[in-house]
This record gives sequence, structure tokens and C-alpha cells, in this order.
Amino acid sequence: GEVAQQHGDRLSALATAPLQDAQLAARELEYGVKQCGAIGGVIAANVDEVSLGETDLDAFWAAAVALDVPIFIHPSQPQMPPRTGKYGMLQVVQFTYDTTASVGSLIFSGVLDRFPTLNLILSHGGGYYPYQAYRFDRVYRNMAAEEAPSQAPSAYVRRFYYDTILYDAQPLGYLKSLVGTDRMLLGTDYPFPVVENDPVGLLETAGFTAEELVRIGGEQAKMLFKL
Repeated sequence: GEVAQQHGDRLSALATAPLQDAQLAARELEYGVKQCGAIGGVIAANVDEVSLGETDLDAFWAAAVALDVPIFIHPSQPQMPPRTGKYGMLQVVQFTYDTTASVGSLIFSGVLDRFPTLNLILSHGGGYYPYQAYRFDRVYRNMAAEEAPSQAPSAYVRRFYYDTILYDAQPLGYLKSLVGTDRMLLGTDYPFPVVENDPVGLLETAGFTAEELVRIGGEQAKMLFKL
């Protein structure tokens, strides 16, 4: 936070919060935004291996809405089954699974219905959710009305923002066709080993227009974070 304040022309900070206590998390988010200059929040995709929608975080979501700041969801140390212990499968499989499971829980538990103006940003192109949204719909159609969210899960795709960490033109093109460039934000995954070293070049290779590059490369983030 201090570094961001010292270099405010180039850097901004996100506030993290202890999600084991929603009330404390709400206060920490407010403190980070109002006292430390954070422009949003950043949280893991689970709380002690419980999906976000299955954790009572309404006080935290309400604080984000009241402060009018977005929340960035990024996996952090998800539980690693033995099958994903090699070959980088933790980052490839478990991180994207972690996001997908929490997105499903946020939809099915009604969080997005209770907080219709809550802005959430998903890392790694949204995990499997954009690609499997219609598989979620099959489950939705088998649910009792009193247990189901107000819409099919695929109807919520534009309730999220997505970074562009997908590494190839084809999945980027699909994400664009599903959610639109106004829901996409440039990402790099720096400084992790799965970094995308030329994110703008990748978008150019994928056929995004100059106008779309400007939007994804910064203008949309400025609007979302009110910079």
C-alpha cells in the first residue's frame, strides 16, 4: 500500500481481508479503501477449503457494494490432491478448479441475486466456468424452484469480469464471443512461472482490434476501478 501511494501515477493497491470472519473482513476492506487508498479487494477462491458461496460472507459482499469497489478472486494455495502433485498440475488444474467451484457456489447460493451490483473479477479467464456454463445449466434445470438461483448459470456470465490469462487465440476468442470485450481485463500472471510475457501481442495475434486493445489494455480497468 505504501509503495502504491508513493507511485500513485503508476500503481494501485487492492486490500485483502480475513474471510474467516465476515464482519472483520468488511471492516478491513473499508479500512483498506478509506484509510489506505485501495481501489478494490483481493481474496482467495476458498475459505479453508470451503467455496465462497458456501461461506457466510454477506457482510463482506455488502461492504464491497457500499464502498462501490470490485473484488478480485484469485486462487491461493488450494488443497493439492496427489494426482496434481506433479507437472505443474496444481497451477493448471487446481487453481482453475478452485475458481470454478466458487463461481458455481456464488451463483447457486444466491449471492449474485442478493447483491446485483457486486463486481467480481475472475482470474485465468474465469477457470472452467465460461466453457462449462451450459453444463451448470443442466444441473440448474433439475433443481427445485425454491433452491435455484433466479436465472440459469449461463445467464450470469456477464456478471463477472475476466482477465486474459488464456495463452492462446482460440479460448480468448471464445471468451470474447461469450462475455464481450467490455468484460475482459488485461492480465499477465506475473511473477509466477505461468506468466504471459506478451499479453498485448497475444491479443493482437487473436485478432482483437486497436479499439478493443485500448479497452482491454486499460480503459476498462480505469472505469471499473474509477481511476
